[in-house]
This record gives sequence, C-alpha cells and structure tokens, in this order.
Amino acid sequence: MLIKIIEVFTIEYIPRLPISFRKGLYKLILPLRKVKDKIALNVPTSDVTYETRLDFAKLSRQGLNNSGSKLLEFDESVKVEKLQGTPVDIYKFTPQDCAEDTYGVYFHGGGYYAGSIISHKHFVSRLSAGTKTPFYFFEYRLSPEYVFPSAHDDAKAVVEYINNIEGSKNSIWAGESAGGGLSTGLVVDDTFSIKPDKLVLLSPWLDLSDKNRDRSYLKNKDILLAIDGMHFVGEYYAGEFETNNPILSPVFADINDFPETLIQVCSNELLYNDAIEFTKKLSEKGTKYELQVWDDLWHAWHFFPIKESYEATKKVIEFITADSYSSPR
Repeated sequence: MLIKIIEVFTIEYIPRLPISFRKGLYKLILPLRKVKDKIALNVPTSDVTYETRLDFAKLSRQGLNNSGSKLLEFDESVKVEKLQGTPVDIYKFTPQDCAEDTYGVYFHGGGYYAGSIISHKHFVSRLSAGTKTPFYFFEYRLSPEYVFPSAHDDAKAVVEYINNIEGSKNSIWAGESAGGGLSTGLVVDDTFSIKPDKLVLLSPWLDLSDKNRDRSYLKNKDILLAIDGMHFVGEYYAGEFETNNPILSPVFADINDFPETLIQVCSNELLYNDAIEFTKKLSEKGTKYELQVWDDLWHAWHFFPIKESYEATKKVIEFITADSYSSPR
C-alpha cells in the first residue's frame, strides 16, 4: 500500500504542483523508491533465479512505462508512426517543419531490462519538436530474456535499416543511461562502419564492470540508483562476456574517429565517474566534446517535470541544432 501511495504521489500529484516545489518533493520521495528496489534485490546470489530476474524486470517495465507516460507531456505537434517490415519495432517521430538534411536515432535506457515506446515517447517527442528533427526510436530485446549481444545486434540492424532510408544525411544518436552505453558501444565497435555525426549521452552507463573507479562513495549520494542493483543487472546482461568488454563498457574502448559528443551527468549519481573517465579518453584523442555537470539532482533527471530537466533538454537541443559537425565518416 505504501509503495502504491508513493507511486501515485510521484507520478500523479507532484507534476500538478507549481514547478518550484517539484524538485524538493522528488528529493524526498525518490529515496523511498530506491529502498523498495534494494529490498527486492536483497537476496543471496544463490537464490537469484531466472524467474526472480524476470519478475523484477516485469515490475520495472510496468513502473517505467507508467512514469514515462505521465511525468512529461507529449508534444502534440509531433507525429508518431510505427514503421512496417523492420528488424525490430521502430517508430518515427516527425515534427512540424522538420529538417530535411538531418535525422536522429534514440537509444532508450532502462538497465537493458526495461524501456519501450510507452516509457520514452513523451521525452522523444519533446526532443524531436525542439530540434525540428525526425527521430527514430526502436525497441531492442531486453534482459533477462535476452542478454548481450542481443541489444547490440538489434541496434546494428536498426541503424543499418535507417541508414538505408536516410542515406547521407547528417545523423544524431542520443540515449540515456543504458541507452547511452548501447549507442557508445556501437560507435566503438570496429566491425560496424556506420557512425553518427553527433552523439548525445544523458547520464550514460559506460562502465558495467566497476573496475575503473569505485562507485561506493557515491552510493549514498545517489537518491535513485542502488549500487547493488547496478551490479545485479550489469553482470547478468553481460552473460558469458566480461563486463569490461569495451562494447559493454566503452570506458575501456579505443575511441579513435569519435563523433562530436555532448555528455550531461549529475555529480551525485552513481554514473558520474563513467562520464568523467570517458571524457578523459575523448580529451586525450582530441575529440570535440562538451561535458555538462549538474549538481544536486539524480540519475536521468531529464524525465522529470522540473526546471532543471527543461534546462538540460534545451542545452541538448542547442547542441543538436548547432551548425558544427566533426563527422568520422
């Protein structure tokens, strides 16, 4: 009952309040949701069965769909259509007066076990409308039913399919959390030749291994993500592969010929160091990038109806629409 009340308060009540009150209330509520996840994951490793993982994933998918479809408003100026005959489900977002020389591909987050058109449609509509750019959204196979390299293979198939449609137009790839890792993993895959002209990473999960930098000192500062949960889903999604595989964890990758990149991250989220370590690699290679660090927030705050979300999205739009490209193609 308490969990239900928390969900209703988070999704239904807070967005109706004046925007100046919302951030403070979310900072009170989100730690309670984190405790809920920690309780669900607080079982001996030997007791974590496939059924346990599947039940957790199904509940998470339902929760993400519910919050994603209600927290932000859908931009009604954008047309959404499901494409036919595609390798996986692909949706195209077309804004009014859209650009004819540029398109985007959005890689959704959700820990590789959740996320769908339902959970992300509202955010992508705002991104598409703000940039006047058509965006493609796809639903890759999820864990635990499918583990690496399923999502990676789906992403390759989708990008090839879209590239055949759009040809030599300028391309933008964007993704949050696991979607940021998925898109970056595709860029560093030397066996895959298609690269974007610009890459946007929002609170990206770029290190599934935890070997590069200890996250433990951030675990109590992050009010949304539980460190146990990250280990739980990261190791399982990796399957038979090591979690420091450079496609799974691009902080270990060679990043030659990398596109112009924007990274937004919060200084007190568990994935803060993922962004910092990766930008060090970008800097060493002379890649054009911008790192924007936000304080006193939480992981993927872009999906919440707060002032900082709208400000961050505006900066993403400015980056995408700026007339500068450092294409690796």
